[in-house]
Amino acid sequence: MSAFHPLDWIAIGGYLAFALAVGSYLSKRASKSTQDFYLAGRSLPWWMAGTSLVATSFASDTPLFVTGCVRTGGIASNWIWWGFAVGGAMSFAFLAGWWRRLEVTTDAELIEHRYSGRPARVLRGFYGAYHSLITNTLVLAWVLLAMLKVVRVVLNIDDSSSDVWIVGGAVALALTYSMLAGLWGVVVTDLFQFFLALAGAILLGWKASEAVGGLDAARDYFSTLEPAKTALFPAHGEGAWTSAAWWTQGFTAFLVLVGLQGWANKNADGGGQAVQRYSACKDEKHARGAALWFHIAHYCLRPWPWIFVALCSLILIPESELPQIMVAGEMVPDHEAAYPMMMARYLGPGLFGLMCASFLAAFMSTLDTHLNLASAYAVNDLYRRFIRPDASSRHFVNVGRGFELVVGGLGAAFALVAGSISTLFTFTLALLGGLGPAFLLRWFWWRANAWTEFSALVTSGFMTLLLKFVLPDSIWPAAPFNDLEAGVPWNYSGQYLLVVGVSIVVMLTVTLLTPPVDPEHLRRFYAKVRPFGFWRKVTNQKPATGTALASFQVWYGGIALLLGLLMGTGAWLLGHEFWTWFGIAGVGGLLVSHSWNRVT
Repeated sequence: MSAFHPLDWIAIGGYLAFALAVGSYLSKRASKSTQDFYLAGRSLPWWMAGTSLVATSFASDTPLFVTGCVRTGGIASNWIWWGFAVGGAMSFAFLAGWWRRLEVTTDAELIEHRYSGRPARVLRGFYGAYHSLITNTLVLAWVLLAMLKVVRVVLNIDDSSSDVWIVGGAVALALTYSMLAGLWGVVVTDLFQFFLALAGAILLGWKASEAVGGLDAARDYFSTLEPAKTALFPAHGEGAWTSAAWWTQGFTAFLVLVGLQGWANKNADGGGQAVQRYSACKDEKHARGAALWFHIAHYCLRPWPWIFVALCSLILIPESELPQIMVAGEMVPDHEAAYPMMMARYLGPGLFGLMCASFLAAFMSTLDTHLNLASAYAVNDLYRRFIRPDASSRHFVNVGRGFELVVGGLGAAFALVAGSISTLFTFTLALLGGLGPAFLLRWFWWRANAWTEFSALVTSGFMTLLLKFVLPDSIWPAAPFNDLEAGVPWNYSGQYLLVVGVSIVVMLTVTLLTPPVDPEHLRRFYAKVRPFGFWRKVTNQKPATGTALASFQVWYGGIALLLGLLMGTGAWLLGHEFWTWFGIAGVGGLLVSHSWNRVT
């Protein structure tokens, strides 16, 4: 394991000095108003907002999570997040523009624009509390847990005696910066962090390649691994599709992740941090451009250096050398720790410090974003809306800074008792899984009301907790989700299918049994956002078929562009045929370009 060299400390110290200098410089600007503190004055160009969103989506947990997926389930296990590209392409096709037109501070604020009356007020307040205290806190927890794992490895700490100090110091550092600079500071350092982190990941991939004898040697080694490790898609079984053996666990999970979770996930219409960046853009065209750049960089530029390092680690770091963690009551190898172990072993003085600095930058970026976002929910959707609506902007900024302290403390507490990043990640996906369809209905169907989302939220949470913690294992029937072994709980994808399916039935039933939103309120929303879909009953206007057609062309073309680039890059790296994939990407790119300016 590499020891820290003075050059490593210089690299880390240089980043910290830069970050704190930026925070101090921007603190006065961020303190002007909540619009400056939470939305950077709604003045961001597409490239800055998009890069900030890319940087925020990569924290110290991300390469560890990907490494754990590849080592335990193979490359194809990454479809648990690659599948989000299917629905995510809707953001640059139309949703990001709609969010910017609405001019909200948080996605919870949409509720009172879209729905009316007491149910809308209660739902907005609930979302404000839920996202400020629960969802963002869980994200903070897994980001802190990842940083804790990295620090343990690079400092060669074998026990948990220093965990409180490590987590406490990390939270204090992030809070200092976030409370000073708000979103202005987050965005500026995100630009630096993106290039530093991407360069660091590529550098480690190059060093890993050298360690196994070069790219050609690495490809030869990858070809000796079991096919499931390097397959880009899970394989189905033998025989016809009508036979049970054809529906393997991995292939069935893939269909659920892409066909359902890909568009019906908890971030179906954007998600909190994305909506914050879109709302901070100069106008709706910049918001759509930010969404497009984010998706290209997120899915097509970043994953493969991490995956390449994870594959190399299978030969360079055997399972016996991994630290042990407690999962479900038993000690198991921590495959997520292989990534920082590769850093410590194969990067020399200075480079190792640079890589640690990139992890620190990624950590700061994500933590600062979620501290700022949790504060935005608390101030915008609770405190200002229901407690002190007439206070000054400076007062709201100070309250927001105080709330960041609360959220930082909660995140640290969760991180100290959690064991697995992937467990936290999949749990949060399932907990709000049933909300995705409700989030889409709010834009496309006039009949959706606040009770649509209430019922989906309650059903989703209830079903998740019921399936994970209440039902005995004996009730689970044989299915592809448990390899046809009765009495074994279904895997994440199977349980997700149940959560979403039941939630859709409940929310549609509740919607049709409850009163619709006031028509005049709906007309105001429609006039401001101009969505397409099923709105004619309340607007008496013909559907905007031209805009809808162009938007769907951008969506379909965007999916082809993203998946073509993602799969083509992977096929090239593994030494497989890749031109077909790049051809698909090219066709998708042409369709996006052709239809882009016809979306209004």
